[in-house]
Amino acid sequence: QEASSAFQKICPIVGASIGQHYRHSMDHLELAALLASHPPERVSDIDPKQFPELSTKPSLHYDLRVRGGTLEKDLVESRKRIVNVVDVFENMQSTKNADDLTSTSVTAFFNLTADSNDEIGLPSTVGRELGFVAHHAIHHMALVKIIAMRTLGFKENDLPVGFGRAPSTILFDKQQ
Repeated sequence: QEASSAFQKICPIVGASIGQHYRHSMDHLELAALLASHPPERVSDIDPKQFPELSTKPSLHYDLRVRGGTLEKDLVESRKRIVNVVDVFENMQSTKNADDLTSTSVTAFFNLTADSNDEIGLPSTVGRELGFVAHHAIHHMALVKIIAMRTLGFKENDLPVGFGRAPSTILFDKQQ
């Protein structure tokens, strides 16, 4: 019960809870994992004039997601979500064509302004998007660290070493 309450407690500095940052990060990870685990048929041999609907690249719409709900509040369901995504990545790793899969072209859509609902589509690959969502999640864990320490009373040594820090920052600090 105490852990569940902490998961939902809003930090006044950040304006969100650990559960909200977790849900947001998992939304991105799951979306990329779903695309990676269900590779589209190769469409390079299709004549786009004859079959325009079949020649479109797969896409990810990062900003079309459900906010709130169970996954920001329920630790048990949240843990299941992590296990499911880990399973997807482990299955991908054992796949013989993982390199082909990660080089598959996609379009990543984002809302890059609050002035309109129009999404901007950027060309990418499944592999690049997997890298993006991992990096994105690390930065959200930095906010989780702030919430844990400033709102929940955690000490830095209560968290894993390097929690919420980008690998490049850790490497840079090691060289100093």
